[in-house]
Formats: sequence, C-alpha cells, structure tokens
Amino acid sequence: MSAYVIAAIFLMLILLAGYLFLSHSIEKRKVQRQRLITALRARRNSFRDLATGFPTGFLSNDLTALLYRALIECCEQLTLLEPKDHTHSEQLTLFSNLLSALKENTQQNRVRLDNPQQIKEAHGLLQELYKFVMQQSALKQINQVQTDAYTDQINRMLLQMSVDGHVFNARQAQQAGKIKLAIHFYTLGRKALAAENASHTFDKQIAQLDAVTAKLQEKLDNTGEKPPVADGESATGKAATPESNKEWKQFDEENARWKKKQIYD
Repeated sequence: MSAYVIAAIFLMLILLAGYLFLSHSIEKRKVQRQRLITALRARRNSFRDLATGFPTGFLSNDLTALLYRALIECCEQLTLLEPKDHTHSEQLTLFSNLLSALKENTQQNRVRLDNPQQIKEAHGLLQELYKFVMQQSALKQINQVQTDAYTDQINRMLLQMSVDGHVFNARQAQQAGKIKLAIHFYTLGRKALAAENASHTFDKQIAQLDAVTAKLQEKLDNTGEKPPVADGESATGKAATPESNKEWKQFDEENARWKKKQIYD
C-alpha cells in the first residue's frame, strides 16, 4: 500500500514541476512579447518623427527611404503581435504609399535647420538611426557598401548640425555684444569641421569661419569687450555692422553650395 502512495506522490510532484515549468515559460514569453512590442513602438515613433516631423528636404531620399522601410517592418511586426490594434495596419499602408511616392520624386535641395530645439531633437533621432543601421549591418540585412553610405550621410548631418548650433550661439552672442563669447562659439564650429577635414571637404567653410573670427578679433582688439546692452546691439550701442552681416551671408551661401555637392543625392 505504501508503494502506491509513494508512486502517487512522486507522480504528483512530477505533474507539479511540469505545471510550474510551463507557467514560467508562458510568463517569460509574455514578458518577452511585451518587451518586443514596447521596443517596436519606440522605434516606430522615433523614426516616424524623424521622417515626417522636419521640413521636406532635411533628409536625403536615401535616408528617407531607409526610414520608411524600417517603419514598414515595425508596422508589419506590430500587426502580427497586436492584430486587434488597427492603427498598425493603417500606418503600414501609409508608409508603404509614402515609400512608393518617394521613388517617383527627385531629390530636393537640402534644407538646414536653424532652430536650436529642432537641431537638438534631430541630433538625437539621427543617432538612433545610426544605431539601427549598425544593427542591420550586424544582422546582414544590408551590405557593407550600404552601411558605409548610410553612416557617412548620417555622420555628415550630425557634424553639420553641430556646426550650425555653434554658429547660432555665436550669432546670439554677437547680437548681445559678447564678442569674446561669439569668437568662442565660432572657434568650436571650426574645430568640429577641422577634425573631420582629412579630405579637405570643409576647406571653404573653415576659411569662412576664419574670416569672420578674424574680423571679430580685430574689432575686439580695437574696442575691447564691454557689458552687453539690448539684444541686437553691440557693447558700443551700435547694431552689428553691415560688414559682419555680409560676411555671414557669404558664409551661408558657401555652406549651401557645399551641401549640394554631398552624397545625399
């Protein structure tokens, strides 16, 4: 009789262990599924903001197409994971149509950002896109030639936005009459370009920055820096000189020409 009891207890223990193992596996799969959904939603939202939240022409057609393909992939997976959420299928259709329309459009002239908040936001989103490209490369979803092309474009955009940010800060400082601070920001922009100028791609931009900085340094040496007054005036009570504005207009024109020559087409 005791042998039957022992056998029954042993069987119950096996069944209990099996149940616990199965419950643990199911719970683990639920957690993994939810993590995947959260990651896919986060990627979709970030890439959607980058693809549609900035002026037309900010991104090259190549990078825009990459974003649309990534968004389509995210929506396809979310549709399978959350079939009851119809927004996934709607967005899948939307981005598929946008990708098709993009293939028929010619590359527009590149648009630069001049809003510090937009520059900061775009900088973070482009870094996420860079991580995605490297992930796709590691998974062999894109080849090395494509990887190099995408990362080169992203790195150039990140560099240019950093320079644009320094230039914006420099102009703000100059308008407030803070000549030393303006020179500091212009110098930061120059250093950023010089660090990536092994192929002399940025020679003209660097020369323009040098010219503007030299004029500001000459002004500083002649007049000295005094406490700032109202916005848009110098420490001497005069507005920024037309000559200085002319220099920056020339810099912007040279910068626009440089952008048109890049590999974004």
